[in-house]
Amino acid sequence: MPYTPQQKRDHIRELQRMLYGLSHYDERIPSVIPDEIYGRETAQAVRAFQQANNLHPTGETNRATWDAIAVAYLEIVARTAKPLDVFPHDKRTLSPGDQGLPVLVLQSMLQHLSTIFDNFRSIPITGQYDMETRRAVQEFQSRSGQSQTGSTDPATWNLLIATATHPDTP
Repeated sequence: MPYTPQQKRDHIRELQRMLYGLSHYDERIPSVIPDEIYGRETAQAVRAFQQANNLHPTGETNRATWDAIAVAYLEIVARTAKPLDVFPHDKRTLSPGDQGLPVLVLQSMLQHLSTIFDNFRSIPITGQYDMETRRAVQEFQSRSGQSQTGSTDPATWNLLIATATHPDTP
């Protein structure tokens, strides 16, 4: 069976995906967006990887280069997942008006509760600590015996994590 154009695009995309991941850990490797085209940017990233890893820097992906990229990717990027510590250390609470990754995670946990508890309202995940988020936090605080501030302090955060990951625990 001949090597199809789709198989070639799939392999190029996989190469680009690995190079993209490696570029976050090695600044010598330029970032390349997986677009299934082995163009100038991909060749530059391959060449940079080859130079950084004592391979002949041609910009072409032979078997030795592919294998070295795959091994590096598996060792550096695809190893055991790292924990993500998202509760803001510069603040003691998340409150209405806040935004960003910590709020997205908070909203995701609150939304998750609505999928495991029939009487817990669903909220949109927007990354904005809005009034709906505040009401959902207050509802959670009420049901878990906390003061209903509507703000998420470390105690509320930790209890929410415990409840979202172990729903049988109040």
